[in-house]
Amino acid sequence: MPSRFVRTPAGQAEIQARGLKLSRPARNLLLVINDSRSLDEWLTQVQGLTPDDVAMLRDNGLIAEAGGAAASAARPAPSAAPAASSASADLRDPAPRAPAPAPAAAAVPDSADWDRTQQVIRAAAYTPLYDALNSVGKAKLGLMRGYRFALEIEKCSGIDELRTLALRFAEQLRQEHGMAAVGELTYAIGAVKA
Repeated sequence: MPSRFVRTPAGQAEIQARGLKLSRPARNLLLVINDSRSLDEWLTQVQGLTPDDVAMLRDNGLIAEAGGAAASAARPAPSAAPAASSASADLRDPAPRAPAPAPAAAAVPDSADWDRTQQVIRAAAYTPLYDALNSVGKAKLGLMRGYRFALEIEKCSGIDELRTLALRFAEQLRQEHGMAAVGELTYAIGAVKA
């Protein structure tokens, strides 16, 4: 089964702090990664991304394998990880360090991401917001709901109405698909200048 990775709390902190000198493809992956795609799919999806970029993110504890030591057993995994093969130990090595405070810290990145999304929408210009709503709406809502949403976008008579619709859509994405989908919307608006 192909590996699926998620951003860790340390990865979320890096997005905000920009402390490491990440390459543009590595930073783009850090912004959008979630467990909806396998690592191989992300390698083809993010332009310019190499396996070395992924290894660097993993080694710095910015991403961790979903459903592995990071997600299911953060505390028991450290004793089990060294006994595993060197390949799986490399994958899990950063995970025990970063996710240990995850139960308490999980809400903070979600809240910070949500606040950032609202700021991005309120500051966005008409064209990037219009384009992002159309592309993400079609991708996330399916054929019929996507069509109805496109009509709603067209009914907006100005930037204020478009922003109101975007905030409502972001909340819908958050409830139906989680913050990873909201991150895709934020990324599509072009708020991230990596």
